[in-house]
Amino acid sequence: MTVTCWYKNGSIDAFRQFCLQNRDKPISVKLTNRSEPVIGALHNYCLNSSQAAGLFLRLTDRVVHPAYYGLEGIESLHIGQQEILSPWAECSYPNDFFPTEIMASMHSALQSAN
Repeated sequence: MTVTCWYKNGSIDAFRQFCLQNRDKPISVKLTNRSEPVIGALHNYCLNSSQAAGLFLRLTDRVVHPAYYGLEGIESLHIGQQEILSPWAECSYPNDFFPTEIMASMHSALQSAN
């Protein structure tokens, strides 16, 4: 079963499945304390303990260390956004891209949207 989104009231198993299926792919993260979603490539996730549970998101290909977002502060997770994924419509499937290419395409799409 493909998990395309996860909400705070969802199960931990669905969160794990979302992260496994979407690693190194563009996702949007809706945080409880921000109105705008955070967009980046899903780098990794952690479920070792409830205090350290969360995910690591590459916000740009220029930053070596991905940003960490704790599970308690995440409202929902979604696969990319339509306007961000549109540059890939004429290309191969996004799985064929490296994370740096994903971030470059996302940056380009955001620039053209503004």
